[in-house]
Amino acid sequence: MRTLLVDSNLDLRGELWNLLSMYRCFQMVPAELKTTEEAVDCIASNEVDVVFINNQPADPRYTSQGTALTSYLAHERPDIQVVVYADSADAAYWAYRSQCAGFLLTPIDPLAFQALVNRLTYIYDLQRAKREMANRSIMIKTKSGYQLTRLSDILFIERSSRKNRIVATDGQETVLLGYTMNQLEEMLGGSGFYRCYQSFIVNLAQVSFIRADNDAKNYALRFKDYDGEILLSRNKYTEIVDLLRDRYAKINI
Repeated sequence: MRTLLVDSNLDLRGELWNLLSMYRCFQMVPAELKTTEEAVDCIASNEVDVVFINNQPADPRYTSQGTALTSYLAHERPDIQVVVYADSADAAYWAYRSQCAGFLLTPIDPLAFQALVNRLTYIYDLQRAKREMANRSIMIKTKSGYQLTRLSDILFIERSSRKNRIVATDGQETVLLGYTMNQLEEMLGGSGFYRCYQSFIVNLAQVSFIRADNDAKNYALRFKDYDGEILLSRNKYTEIVDLLRDRYAKINI
């Protein structure tokens, strides 16, 4: 985890720096940051995953208090995990209110620090997995060759006239070569795709609406910014509703 340490107290900064150095999971950003303003500039020009901030009162002639930086990160960079530390437990409320990843009371308890490291690592791994999933691609065979396609760019796959085609979020269509729908369903397994009909596999993250006509026993799926709808099997209606509600809760049902 790429880590910043912000503290105007040289002794405290050195003590925490040594503690962080004991853990291989931290990669310290090489910067001596004493002020909130320096930290904001550093974050703007560097990739940062975790920030440790001294929340104790500072000389206003030189820097804003740590609370200013935690507020800034909470609003502008919620992807960065923030850890606040101070010599008073009263600061823990501010850490909670600012949705910080953790709070440490100085002098730092090694056991409390170990528990915090475990939490930071767990959240970081989840964030990394989410980024990797968003950027995951597959190599597909077409008539003109092999094409690399990001999964997040796929709306759905349709089988029609004995051919399979991918319809992308930008409206482009790609005809596939040499796959059955069962093979494509297996290839996309565990990636957020669902076989909603014999001839359709949809990207669940792209579904925006489920149309249900219970009288006519007719069901269909719609996507944002896509003109048209695709068929939904009647016996899969309840299952896909539950899947979407559990995963995303962003559709109108």
